[in-house]
Amino acid sequence: MYPIHKNETGLFQELARTKDVKFGQISLLVINSGCSRGGHYHTRKEEWFCCIRGQCRMDLQNIHSLATKNVLFDEANREFIKVEPFWSHTLTNISDEKACDIIIIISEEYNESDPDTFKFE
Repeated sequence: MYPIHKNETGLFQELARTKDVKFGQISLLVINSGCSRGGHYHTRKEEWFCCIRGQCRMDLQNIHSLATKNVLFDEANREFIKVEPFWSHTLTNISDEKACDIIIIISEEYNESDPDTFKFE
C-alpha cells in the first residue's frame, strides 16, 4: 500500500503504478448495501480491485483446486487486491447504510464477442 499524504486541504494517495498492473481498462463498480456482484472467473484477464468508499468482502475460489480466500477491504485501507485468472470472485458490500465504490483495473479491454467471463457458483 502506498502512503497517504494528509494536510489541511485533504489527502493524496497513489493507488497503483505501472509495475503493479497490466492496463486494459479502468472501471467503476458500485454495489448497494447488502448486495453482491460477480460470481464468475476469467481464463486470461487479471483484475485489480480497490475499495474507495464503504466496506467490501471479496470471496475467491480457485476453480481447479477449489482453494478459497476471503479478503476484507474498505476505504480506510485503499490498496489494490489482484485477482488472477481461474479465480472465481464475488464482492459483497458489508457496509450498513451506504454503497460501496470499487475501482477496477482490468488487463484487457472488454470485448463483447469474447468477454472471457464464466459463471462459477
